Amino acid sequence: MEKCVYCGRELPEKPLKAKAHTRSFNVCSEECRARTEEYVQKDKRFKTAMYLLIFVGGLGFLGSAFFGGNGPLYMLAAYIGQLVAGLAFLLLPYPVISFESFHAVSIRGVTRLSRIIGALLSVSAVVLMVLTLRGA
Repeated sequence: MEKCVYCGRELPEKPLKAKAHTRSFNVCSEECRARTEEYVQKDKRFKTAMYLLIFVGGLGFLGSAFFGGNGPLYMLAAYIGQLVAGLAFLLLPYPVISFESFHAVSIRGVTRLSRIIGALLSVSAVVLMVLTLRGA
């Protein structure tokens, strides 16, 4: 059975259509249609920012790996990079490149997973920074 691209529930006999750029997707309700279209608009607006923040976070890791020394303070660049990437996932949950992916995992599921990953990265980065600064 086909499922709603927003919530993942089974579609009714006559599903509604949610417009996404050049095509449309089946959704189960008016609420899911509105939320899908809102997600698509925000995705278009914020996806580049999300990818850019993740890239900048990765640069923090690279900087720490290639230019860091032996002391614990040299790891701060890596932890700051991890925090930046975590915040990107948490605040801008638009990681999917192709909207066809929502046939496998709903928009709600992708958003939830992205925010869980972002929270784990952010919290662990803050804990590591605090532990590093206490030990320095």
